[in-house]
Amino acid sequence: MKYLVSPVPEEALEALNESASNIKKRMVTIVGNCKVDYNGRARSFLDYGDRLVIVKADGTVMVHGNEKREPLNWQPPGTKVKYTINGGLTIEAKRTSPPESMHIHFKNIEALSIFQLHDGAELNIVGEEADIVDKLEADPSMIEEGLRVMRREQVTNSGYIDLLCEDKDGTTVVVEVKRTAITHNAVYQLEAYLVDFKRKNHKTKVRGILCAPRVTEMAKTLLEEKGLEYRQIGYDFELKDRSQSSLENF
Repeated sequence: MKYLVSPVPEEALEALNESASNIKKRMVTIVGNCKVDYNGRARSFLDYGDRLVIVKADGTVMVHGNEKREPLNWQPPGTKVKYTINGGLTIEAKRTSPPESMHIHFKNIEALSIFQLHDGAELNIVGEEADIVDKLEADPSMIEEGLRVMRREQVTNSGYIDLLCEDKDGTTVVVEVKRTAITHNAVYQLEAYLVDFKRKNHKTKVRGILCAPRVTEMAKTLLEEKGLEYRQIGYDFELKDRSQSSLENF
């Protein structure tokens, strides 16, 4: 682990480039006064302020303020990250599909840390999520009227589909269940399942539905962008709003 206190831009860049050249990817956290310029699906600008920037080993980039859980701006896994100096340390975070970029410029840096996390464990919450899948499998109308379950835990290259279903029109529906809030990671997971299933089964039309008690604002945006659906399932296994068939209802 490397930890720098109030580094000058050149010192910070040297440490970051040294980390980037390492075969094993690292996580980076930077606390400092920065501005953020985003250009992609929309255009946004966040003027200078004290913030925490996190760059994860998989390319995820998040800009956090002093309050709330949600980041002020972010880029998903797979983002290409480049560090430069332009009157201060600069982070360029870009991806091509869809084309978007985030430019973070630091006026000053209070602290910078670079480290590698060793975590091969998976979070297992016994019973609760499986119980929800059991209920939905027994009564798929809780998700949508006319839905029929064809298979449970269908294998794909990206993992196991919770429920593989067919709607009243004969369209295949991939259902993924979460016991807590739907995040952007769950959206990417569902998208990967759909891509794998369509490729293997030569399907051109497959619907994707995420079921959970709630959804984050970032996930709502992603769901809408990718044409995926969401059903709000409470812990009492009741569909809170059966009329919700798309994000147009939010």
